[in-house]
Amino acid sequence: MLPVSERETILRSLTPKQARAALYDWHIWARPGQLPPGTPHALSDRQKWVHWIPLAGRGWGKTLVGAQTVRMWAENPKAIIHLVGPTTDAARNVMVEGPSGLLQCYPPERRPVYEPSRHQITFPSGAIGRTFTAEEPERLRGPQCLHYWADEPCAWRFLQDAWDNLMFGFRIGDDPRGIVTTTPKPSAWLREMLASPDTVSTRHSTYENRGWLAPAFFNAIIKRYEGTRLGRQELLAEVLSDVPGALWKQAMIDATRVRLDQVRWDLITRIVIPVDPAVTANERSDETGIVPVALLRSGHVLVLDDLSCKASPLDWARIVSGYYYSHRADRVVGEVNNGGDLVEANIRAVAPNISFRAVHASRGKYKRAEPVAALYEQGRVHHVGLLADLEQQMCSFVPGDDSSNEGTNKDDRMDSLVWGITELLIDPEPMTVEMSYGLQQISPW
Repeated sequence: MLPVSERETILRSLTPKQARAALYDWHIWARPGQLPPGTPHALSDRQKWVHWIPLAGRGWGKTLVGAQTVRMWAENPKAIIHLVGPTTDAARNVMVEGPSGLLQCYPPERRPVYEPSRHQITFPSGAIGRTFTAEEPERLRGPQCLHYWADEPCAWRFLQDAWDNLMFGFRIGDDPRGIVTTTPKPSAWLREMLASPDTVSTRHSTYENRGWLAPAFFNAIIKRYEGTRLGRQELLAEVLSDVPGALWKQAMIDATRVRLDQVRWDLITRIVIPVDPAVTANERSDETGIVPVALLRSGHVLVLDDLSCKASPLDWARIVSGYYYSHRADRVVGEVNNGGDLVEANIRAVAPNISFRAVHASRGKYKRAEPVAALYEQGRVHHVGLLADLEQQMCSFVPGDDSSNEGTNKDDRMDSLVWGITELLIDPEPMTVEMSYGLQQISPW
């Protein structure tokens, strides 16, 4: 908080031991927006709160803020802190062991003891941290905590289940507090959290941390997305509303969403894996869209997963074949406008006996997507858990607007979804098994 000249005078006066201690003192280095509400020099002076949500753009320092906030709480030797990441790898490689993770917040001689096999961290004070993944919500059922750190919940596959179980265990002590570090994506959960009187939210842009980011990041990323809708979300941390004219609305998808434990696998009659292949395989390539879908006896459709990826043809073919055999799928559907016969050849190089159907985009994207969107409006399509990247593409697609997925013009996941549902309900190949397609509004089962 001092002028530059005074800061430099103080820093030059430090002994090596003092300088080393200062290096690990977060209060010296943190910007006001990176300190918890109510602490000295913080952006918010609110004292009473339960949840702190620093909505921030990419590269702002969300992970470091989450880790340093946990470090403050861990000074209490009785604290039990739950650390929940989108996946097991994220919880370990980002939240704990990553370059901005918990272990890097401490000088080497005082670092917490991390036991990955036990999913546990023991802090120098004796406080305990436990790591969880939102992919396994049931693991959060039962354990109690005084504090929590939820990282990127807007990308959690089973968001509501994981959050509910986390909150049921968030019940120790007189002043339980938690931090949510996320780039905002449109969701009913986020809007509800931001409206809660127990929540303090602050918003921060990527630009605040420009001095610590590589120039190449700004040249390659900022210039590409600056001024676009995606840039407003990913760089400026705006919570965006529905896109005017978009074919899908978030509320439409949320209304029919189902949990994984609600899926009646015995009522599934057909599983299709649609592939919308990327033309090239490099850093700047489009993604290969892979969105498996299933048909129920009732005529409803389940969107089972989103396996889309940037990968070589051989790698995405392995992903497709692995899912095909593990889920006993019935067919792979591949768009061949771009890849031609190579799409089928890639898959058969890995799994020669897979049932494959080639499809051609003879109609415009809107003409293909419109009947699929109509099925969503009828309540006949159900996403299994949250498929955030897919849903963002869907809710950004405006017919006839080339900038609808602004900054990217990519909708590979959405294209894959459309091909899959088209194969199941709109333009299926003849099948030997007779099925019922009766419309049921209340339940997919």
